[in-house]
Amino acid sequence: MSRQNPVVTGSLDDPQYLSARGKAGARARHSTDAYIRALVKRAPELTPANRAQLRALLASTDGGQRADG
Repeated sequence: MSRQNPVVTGSLDDPQYLSARGKAGARARHSTDAYIRALVKRAPELTPANRAQLRALLASTDGGQRADG
């Protein structure tokens, strides 16, 4: 589930607008959806080892965060 970013409107000479616009852009670039789109786009480049690693991460319940695994 992704949270939709609000539309930021204003004037380019307003520092608060520029700050809000920059933050909204950063949130969009670093969203889970953006990372998934990038991964899917590059899927043909993945090696069999990359695919196996990704398959294991997606199947894990902790997302690969455990120190022992």
